Amino acid sequence: MEYFISTAGDRSGPHSQFQIIEKIRDGGLKGEELAWRKGAEEWKRLRDFEEFASYWQPSPQQVAAAEHVRQVARIALDTPQPWLRFWARMMDYVWFSMLLGLLLNAVVPGESLVRLREALTTAAPGRALLWMTLLNTGTFAIFIPLEALWLSRRGTTPGKALLRIQIRGMDGSLPDYSQALLRSALVFVKGVALCLPIVPFFVMSWCRIRLLQLGTTSWDEQTGLRVEHGEPETWRYLVVVVIAGFIALVFASSLLAGLQGPGLTPPLPE
Repeated sequence: MEYFISTAGDRSGPHSQFQIIEKIRDGGLKGEELAWRKGAEEWKRLRDFEEFASYWQPSPQQVAAAEHVRQVARIALDTPQPWLRFWARMMDYVWFSMLLGLLLNAVVPGESLVRLREALTTAAPGRALLWMTLLNTGTFAIFIPLEALWLSRRGTTPGKALLRIQIRGMDGSLPDYSQALLRSALVFVKGVALCLPIVPFFVMSWCRIRLLQLGTTSWDEQTGLRVEHGEPETWRYLVVVVIAGFIALVFASSLLAGLQGPGLTPPLPE
């Protein structure tokens, strides 16, 4: 394709497309020159030819507009979303608990699991609570190095990916494993209070207030990391609702089973 160029009334050409690209890169053409090629209805600015659109340096107005869009996007990414973070962690705990349960069922003999359940149900309430607390805390403590591995490799975990949450360094890079491991350990201690009974509800409420006030958490400050939030699609929220409903159903079933234990069920009328 050959082009003719008019600059201040002086016409030149024909020029090949390659020659024009070279002049654009060298700064010899600014884009305001009038140009015409075979098939064009009239002369128009060289900048308006689509085939050269990607070769022009952006104008100051375009740079300013792009910077504004970048800042708006950054604000959206960095805006704290406590509930999304909470449910992302719950989703991680759900899939990890299920996976660990499947592994235990495959490795540990069924008789041993039955005896363990019987020991917990027949033990004194205080001792049973102690063993359940240790079991619960130990289960999620095992999750710490696995979560750190996911964060160092992907910048996210299955639960966080579901709700479009990413963990990044201040420069946008992925955290290294030591950073991710320290963050996961701090979240386990400071964020969910070792998954002890009742205590996490108060701790998480305080962390939520601090996050909304300061825009970050103590563990992200300490590790030099930040949390980026995308906008989850509707189907992602629906998945969380279904899983949350399943958790509520299991909890209600367990509570009902506990109330039907010895000495807790009211006597039936004869």
